[in-house]
Formats: sequence, structure tokens, C-alpha cells
Amino acid sequence: MGISPGRLWVFLFLSLFLTGCGEGPHPRLQSLMGAQIDQHQQPHPLWPQLQRIGLVVHSDTTGPGAASSISQPFLETLSRRTEEFLIRRCRISSVVPIEFPSSTQQAQIQQEFISRGQELGISHLLLVVLSSREYSGPVTLGEERMMTQMSGTVVENTALAEMVLLRLADYVATFNLPGSATETIELLDVPIGKGQPTRDQSLEILRAQAGQQALDRSLHLLGQWCEGISEKA
Repeated sequence: MGISPGRLWVFLFLSLFLTGCGEGPHPRLQSLMGAQIDQHQQPHPLWPQLQRIGLVVHSDTTGPGAASSISQPFLETLSRRTEEFLIRRCRISSVVPIEFPSSTQQAQIQQEFISRGQELGISHLLLVVLSSREYSGPVTLGEERMMTQMSGTVVENTALAEMVLLRLADYVATFNLPGSATETIELLDVPIGKGQPTRDQSLEILRAQAGQQALDRSLHLLGQWCEGISEKA
């Protein structure tokens, strides 16, 4: 059975779209923090024996070509997911959520983190920076023989999670634990049916899903790290 020219065009477009537009977001950690990132390739550092830790989960949009941020409700869910992980896997007794500073200036970010640490009595904080890029293009939805073929858009979101343990005394970020993931969604140009997510809501879900997948990969690395032999802070 042959392939119609229209169907062939869609196939070729999707092939080019999915293979040629997969560049992920630029890493943001160094640019935002200005901290010395101690990679500790060999040997790996030991997870400090902490009873109390700060937690910052930030969705960044300042990188080149960055997608919109993960919406606040979804970001709060990802923060709770990380908090529960720290308590369950890293044996942290108390996790203190901290908002990322509103400033994008490295010196002001550093000053606020150190000040918040002193106010809250914490020596370390786990910083998670989420960022992503999106690519979109036209697609025909529905089987070729169906009379209900409709035009739509395919959107691909590639997310990056950067995770470090920040020691506030000397502002050293220890062991960058990156995770990445890609999610796609197909959207009708003209929505049908009631009760369906709007286009904006669908994109919010896409970004949150990609961000969660990237975060989970970073958390997997964190679990391997913090379940090792601990040392006193």
C-alpha cells in the first residue's frame, strides 16, 4: 500500500522535527549562582550528616531560547516530591522550603541565600534549577482514511534539572547532579469537546511532566550519593 504525498510530508516533517530540534536548554547553574562548583569527579564526596536542610526548587527562564516557567502549583508539587525524597532516602529530619530570590544578580542571590541560612539556622541547602526549551510544528491528527483528520501542532519540551548541595559557610556548590528528559504533546488547532484542558493548560502539563522526569533522574543520582557512608557536617 502506498503512502499519500500528504502523509509522506507529515512523516518527513516529524522525522526532521524530532531529530533536528532536540537541542536542550543551556545549563543555568553557574550563571545564576556564581558559586564555585566542586565537581569532585574522583573520589566522590561523602554526603554530610545533616538533620536540617534548606530546599530551593526554581524554574528558570533566563537562558537563551528558554521555554516558559513551570507554573507555581506544579512547581510546588515538584518541591514536595524533593522534600519527601530527602526525608525518606537521605535521612533528613527537617526540610525548610526557601523561595529563589527575585533578583538575577549573582551577588544579590548569594547574599540572600546566606542571610536566609543564618535566619533559619541551616548550614546547607539543596538547590534544584529546572529549565527547558520547546520546539513546535504543524501535524495532521487522525488516521489517513478517517474523514475527521484535523490540523494540529506537535510540541516537544526538553527539560534539564541541575541539582547541587550548597554549603553556605563558603558558598561552595558540591557535586552537580544533572538530569534531563524530553516529552512531546500533540494539540488540535481547534479544540473539540468541553472539559478538555486549554492549550495553555496542556503546555503547563507538558513542562511539568518533562521537569518531573528530569528531576527524578537527578534524585536517582542523589539517592546513590546520600545513601553512601555519611560524614559529620
